[in-house]
Amino acid sequence: MDSGDSSTGPVAVACIAFITVAAVFAAPFLTLGLAIADGGVEPSSSGLTGVPDEYLADVQRAGSICAEVTPQIIAAQLDAESGWNPTATSSAGAQGIAQFMPGTWEAHGMDGDGDDKADILNAHDAIWSQGNYMCRLVEEVKALKANGTVSGDVTELALAAYNAGVGAVRDHGGIPPYQETRRYVERIIEWARTKYTMSRGGMAVGQLSPKLVMLDDTQIDIAAMNIAATWYGGPSGYTYKQCTWWAASRRQNIGRPVDAHMGNGGYWVESARRLGYQYGKDPQPGDVMTIRPGTLGSDATYGHVAVVEQVDADGGIVISESGSILPAPILTRYSRTQLDAVRDNIWFIH
Repeated sequence: MDSGDSSTGPVAVACIAFITVAAVFAAPFLTLGLAIADGGVEPSSSGLTGVPDEYLADVQRAGSICAEVTPQIIAAQLDAESGWNPTATSSAGAQGIAQFMPGTWEAHGMDGDGDDKADILNAHDAIWSQGNYMCRLVEEVKALKANGTVSGDVTELALAAYNAGVGAVRDHGGIPPYQETRRYVERIIEWARTKYTMSRGGMAVGQLSPKLVMLDDTQIDIAAMNIAATWYGGPSGYTYKQCTWWAASRRQNIGRPVDAHMGNGGYWVESARRLGYQYGKDPQPGDVMTIRPGTLGSDATYGHVAVVEQVDADGGIVISESGSILPAPILTRYSRTQLDAVRDNIWFIH
């Protein structure tokens, strides 16, 4: 994302619209934030923790449908509803891990595991249905907020609607004054923040050596890693915080080849060819991921670069990336499906 001809060196400019800022909020399948697993990082969202292994993938998926309903909210809600019991029933007739009433299930139950059935007692179906239903409630309470009928936090209003119904939220102009509903909302918000969120400040993550040191769930502590908050390669190189600065700095940090004059991020593969660096289409830990302009939400002129910190067994990758509008470099994950969809416009410099 630095400007400049790849053969003569870049002219420094601000690293503006890039992948994470441009795309993460527009693409629900892109998850920011990762949980620690076996010395690496495991895809989740904002450090998800505490979820039973058999439901982890379901919770992550259901918590990636809309921004207001995170995996942590889904997890805390399931805990509050049933204590993770897939066959739970209530005196009121609610059933399953997400405690759907039969009438609500009839209208909103979905097949979550691909067996062509929507079973209220199938936890995979119920969790997927919960995420979709919660996001539907989000849209309903947003509409009520837009016309001035209700006020309050959208996620809290949606939780109240899940517990007491949208009609009760509408009639009371917000969270209803029911002790049960208010306690329900407060408990889920608190559990999502504490019980189901992992703090990673000071922890080391990734498959590379040295590992990344984290400031928090998403931001990288460059000071702890002895990476300088200054130009890379001097004033004719890469400006601090730009995507190219981070890619070059991290590559130097792990002892991989890099040059201070590789040009715009989206065209580093041409510079790699010129410099004799190996490159290809299949990612390996430590690779630079170079992304053509406009691909995956990158800048339409400069493109983007990032560093592959981990390659998962399913073919997805975890990258570290930077940009001038971020307070620090961050982590992002792309699935194998996402990478395959843009294969013609990305390269990996080994």
